[in-house]
Amino acid sequence: MAKRHIQACAVAGFLNIFGDGWTWLVIREAFYGATRFSEFQRNTGIARNLLSQRLSMLVDEGILRRDDVGERGPRYEYRMTPKGEALFPVLVTMIQWSNEHVFGAGREPIRLLERNSMKQLKKVVPTTARGRVLHWPDVVAQPGPGADKAARMRILESPQGIDD
Repeated sequence: MAKRHIQACAVAGFLNIFGDGWTWLVIREAFYGATRFSEFQRNTGIARNLLSQRLSMLVDEGILRRDDVGERGPRYEYRMTPKGEALFPVLVTMIQWSNEHVFGAGREPIRLLERNSMKQLKKVVPTTARGRVLHWPDVVAQPGPGADKAARMRILESPQGIDD
């Protein structure tokens, strides 16, 4: 796995893995059921070398696993791991945001429907334990156990941070 710089910031850590658009198209295809290199390439249009790099990185990160299914030599399928499947609400949120803010009502390129009812999914939004919708001003950013000194200062000095 390539060594990368990770700031003590959840957003920066996420972007170190997923900050590239091709990576999200690979993730999308894995959720849609693609398992073979050729399927990922055909469905995304990504160059072979870039796809190979993205798949290797996603395997190294534990987001996909690579299974050898070859009968006469190596042939691989890529499958989601539980860590990869945990990206489901992120992908849903991206699709819903894009449908609303990039394409607009009546021009959505994809609709997400619940398989049993065939009804559109509700918008993914943060809620309290009792289901009340939260907005950013309702949330407090607090340094976590992995925050370094700089992150603690940045969070505590921000208007959204908390006072000790």
